[in-house]
Amino acid sequence: MKEKGILLPIFSLPSKYGIGDFGKEAYEFVNILSQNNMKYWQILPINACDNSPYSTLSYYALNEDYISLDLLKEEGLIKKCDVIESSNRVKYDNFKKKYYHEAFKNFNKNDDYKKFIKLKEINEYAKFTSDLTGESIEYHLFLQYIANKQWLELKKYANSKNVEIIGDMPVYPTFKSCETKYHPECFEMENGKFTFESGTPPDYFNSDGQKWNSPVYNVQNIKNDNYKYLIKRFEYYLKLFDKVRIDYFRGYDSFFKIPIGKSGKEGFYVDGVSYGFFDELLKNPDIKIDNLIIEDLGDIREETVRLRDHYGFTRQKILQFAIDLDNLYDRDNEAENVLVFPGNHDCHTIYGWYKTLNDEYKERLKEFLRRNECYDINVNIGIMQYCSKCKAKMAIISVQDILGLDDSSRTNLPGTISEDNWSWKLTDFNDFKERIKDF
Repeated sequence: MKEKGILLPIFSLPSKYGIGDFGKEAYEFVNILSQNNMKYWQILPINACDNSPYSTLSYYALNEDYISLDLLKEEGLIKKCDVIESSNRVKYDNFKKKYYHEAFKNFNKNDDYKKFIKLKEINEYAKFTSDLTGESIEYHLFLQYIANKQWLELKKYANSKNVEIIGDMPVYPTFKSCETKYHPECFEMENGKFTFESGTPPDYFNSDGQKWNSPVYNVQNIKNDNYKYLIKRFEYYLKLFDKVRIDYFRGYDSFFKIPIGKSGKEGFYVDGVSYGFFDELLKNPDIKIDNLIIEDLGDIREETVRLRDHYGFTRQKILQFAIDLDNLYDRDNEAENVLVFPGNHDCHTIYGWYKTLNDEYKERLKEFLRRNECYDINVNIGIMQYCSKCKAKMAIISVQDILGLDDSSRTNLPGTISEDNWSWKLTDFNDFKERIKDF
């Protein structure tokens, strides 16, 4: 039987506190998945970040916005708190901050806390953030302890319900981050200044290419240290999640770098860490190929395919790109070691994609579904049926596609800065509980 799952970022969970979190609604979502035989919950990065979940401030610190006030109340760390009117948009407004300070004052350090704060990278993040905010290092250590504790308890509960978590590993930190401050030798710099920015060449999403506001790695320095900087992060992530999606796998083979101040049109590819890194990584008996999923979309060269296939990584497939509507077939139909999506967080929703098609191609899409015995009158259900029937071993559907929503509910529009990016959220689970049965 094909393994199935649902894509929903933590911030998109229903919440009466402005943003989804690790609290009661997350547990309810796990229950819904379990009751409908969904094996996976795929999330976006939960790292401390800036603007985007992929703008990482630390590879080890978690996003403190995801701390549950309800769980703080259950622990007796806060007495009561106000609520925010229900909305289908996240409110990034520091609403929770005063309650975090209250909880910090009422917290008594225990042995688990003392053990947790010994982690070097968490101390680095607490110092980094303290410098930015003026708040004490101890306060930020406390927040990281609570976030980590709440997350691991949620993961443990999900696993008890036979639901596994697919986490997401961003490829780079931001320029101004804990990583670049404490590990500058791992990034390309000259005289203390960054020389290149990460990004992509012109592509489907952006005719000028993309710039990611992130540095690129100093591959030679990382190799010289036997890849320890990257390997430690993989080891840590596989403690946080059951499986890890590796963002921008192309970058491990060859990555794109753009001279500072230039556009993506002036960037170029250079060799990445490649086989040497993965050979060293997989010497750890706790790291299994089956627990790694690679994002190998976009401009992929033959060398990247050989690197991918050498290790047998499970890869991603996006139906919006795989279905050839001119010839009415799936270009990737025979692939089995694949995780198939109608679209991921950077794509149109199914209905959003459908609306971009002219009348002829709308009919061609319906004909494609009919030829594959996916007959439902609703195109989103037809696509879900196809995901269930195709040869890919895993299928993941976003909540927006389960609900049949259009692009006003998409998660992100790549290459743009907008309040609509990374802000869509559910107001409740009522419709989702019914419509998940169609998958």
